[in-house]
Amino acid sequence: MFEMLTNKEAMDFILKIEEPFKSLPHLPKGVVEFIVKITPYLALLGAILGLVAVFPLLMAGGAVSILSLSGTLLVWTLVTVVVTLANSVIMFMAYTPLKNKEMKGWMLLFWSEVISVVSSLFGLFAGQTNIVGTLIGVVIGLYILFEMKPFYMGTVEGEIISKLKK
Repeated sequence: MFEMLTNKEAMDFILKIEEPFKSLPHLPKGVVEFIVKITPYLALLGAILGLVAVFPLLMAGGAVSILSLSGTLLVWTLVTVVVTLANSVIMFMAYTPLKNKEMKGWMLLFWSEVISVVSSLFGLFAGQTNIVGTLIGVVIGLYILFEMKPFYMGTVEGEIISKLKK
């Protein structure tokens, strides 16, 4: 599965997404170093909290959907559960590479963000989130990710990712 997230098409996609962020002002190096230092632990915490939240989310969302007879809300709840589980798995997978400052960890964070964006877009269509909050969250999340990228190194499953380090 990871090969699909790191193949040439995936890397080209990341470079296209990164382009608008290159011209933005950079955070101070010390701030980014601090973020990089705590990120593995935040990923682990997020993974655990995601797994803990799935059952109550499924129960509460399902009950509200059934009581309100809202098929849209039920679908949104199920999508949220699946996305939460997927992100939890990705965050668990990212913990060790992030701790070792490997590019694989950064790539997993990037794809977790992409999954969250897709979920947010679905939430917009389902009427569960607002566009302003979604856009602000996406821009801030990607900005921080691209600020962190230079602190990660190495190869990903045999792919040389030097062009991602630019």
